[in-house]
Amino acid sequence: MSLQRLTSAATLLAALLAAGCSLVGGDAAPDDAALAAASAPSPAVLAEYSAALAHVQASDEATADSALQAFSAAHPQLAGPLLNLALLRMRQGDEAAAREYFDQATAVCTSCAPVWNGLGVLNRQQGQFSAAEQAYLKAIELDPGYALAYYNLAVLYDLYIQRPELALVNYQQYLSLGADDGNAEVERWIADLRRRVSAMPTTARAEGAT
Repeated sequence: MSLQRLTSAATLLAALLAAGCSLVGGDAAPDDAALAAASAPSPAVLAEYSAALAHVQASDEATADSALQAFSAAHPQLAGPLLNLALLRMRQGDEAAAREYFDQATAVCTSCAPVWNGLGVLNRQQGQFSAAEQAYLKAIELDPGYALAYYNLAVLYDLYIQRPELALVNYQQYLSLGADDGNAEVERWIADLRRRVSAMPTTARAEGAT
């Protein structure tokens, strides 16, 4: 089974770059449109960030790390480089440093769902299942259309917390959002979960729904 999913390709390029996440669709309220436009990074900044992320995508971790560190130092108000530095640290197995970057990113952008999704994955890896659940739920609260958070929450319920009825709901929500990554595999898991949930005592299903 493929486990946690952290970011999509689109997230790597644009999500979380603006201080208030104004580049994430639907995040700014209509009255905040002028503020979002004012805080949006310039094309030059976007190009610089894209160049740094090209090293991430090429798995050139040393160059990516240096470029993202420099970009973050020049643009401390932006959460995107902090998120990607956290992901790099997770890939390198430095979970303490990853958590520091996630914490910095949540301070910079209080409404960025991908940061909380990544923090949930880190919590899950460290066996902090309740904290992982809360992080994924926070991501969903901030962006109800963020498919990856539903996927990761479903995996958590399925494999770690043993709540198949909740795993089923979240896998279904993941697919309903038009996710196209591993759909056939997820559909097989859903079929298995339906069998497991139907075999549960009625009282157990009712308790799981509360």
